Amino acid sequence: MRVPKMNLTLSPRLFFSTVFAACALPSLALAQDSSKLTTLTVEQAREVMAKKPGMVGSADGRFANFDALTTLTPEVAEVLVNHDGALSLNGLKELSAETASVLAKHPAMKQFGYADLRLNGLKTISPHAAEALAAHQGKVLLYSLEKLDSLPLAQKLARQWGELRLGISELSPPIAAELAKHRGTDEDKTRPGVILRRQDGAASVLRIDNLASLSPETAEALAAHEGVLVLNDLTSLPPAVAVSLAKRAGNTNAVRSNGSSVTAKRTGTLVLNGLETLSTESAAALAAFTGELVLKAITELPPDTAAALAQHKGRLHLTGLTKLSPETHTALQRHANLLLPRPLPLTAGK
Repeated sequence: MRVPKMNLTLSPRLFFSTVFAACALPSLALAQDSSKLTTLTVEQAREVMAKKPGMVGSADGRFANFDALTTLTPEVAEVLVNHDGALSLNGLKELSAETASVLAKHPAMKQFGYADLRLNGLKTISPHAAEALAAHQGKVLLYSLEKLDSLPLAQKLARQWGELRLGISELSPPIAAELAKHRGTDEDKTRPGVILRRQDGAASVLRIDNLASLSPETAEALAAHEGVLVLNDLTSLPPAVAVSLAKRAGNTNAVRSNGSSVTAKRTGTLVLNGLETLSTESAAALAAFTGELVLKAITELPPDTAAALAQHKGRLHLTGLTKLSPETHTALQRHANLLLPRPLPLTAGK
């Protein structure tokens, strides 16, 4: 039995319409959602930028979203940096020196204040790429960077406005000394002609994630930092390190958001919410710090350690306590500005 042939001939008009649609659909998809692009050619990049890329909002502002890109050539970067606004490239796992040099040309936004370049997927960066990024005029975000050994890049990050957050797990004294110079919240110029400041007058918020330990020398360098220092992954605090951190320089001549002066030489805030235990010797050393001390991960304190901490003169946060013996409670009552959990987790005995 013969199967009759089907006539699949298309009219010229229908043929070209079909071919045009097949070619145009991927292009249209590219322009509609740049956040799903895993690869990008120069031609595609030009089309996306012409039709406006998708945007993503964050605490750091609004970014053109290219977070699915895992690689970026210098040629494609040349197209993307023409975008008048911030770029989010969080999917990049590596960055060549050539591409970094191109990204460094990215001009600051006309509306000054929002971050310009988001590279929060990078865990490592070569010295040459780091030096190239150091020339970038806008803000660079590197939340996942595990090691920072480039002095130029550390100096560039310290000059950036807003909070400074890094994921580094290794920190040398020279790099710590540069990061400690950060004054990004002293004047937060989010809008042209408008200067905003934190209510507490903190000149900086420096947050270093993944730092499990500190040398006394690195802690000494960080002690020059003014404002809020967050070291929440610090899991041990030897007495020598506590002595160094207690030397915090503070918020010299800090100014509140309404323009009024904050008490001169205020020593800022030290946040150590990764510490679950604290020796009596380290507690005594920390007590010399006169600023705000936040220790929310500590669940229990022996009476002698509590007595050492009670000598601290600033505000003390111990809201993570789950056990509080009468002896420890009595010792802590000597502290004049103490925050404890409510209701109090009182227990019997020591």
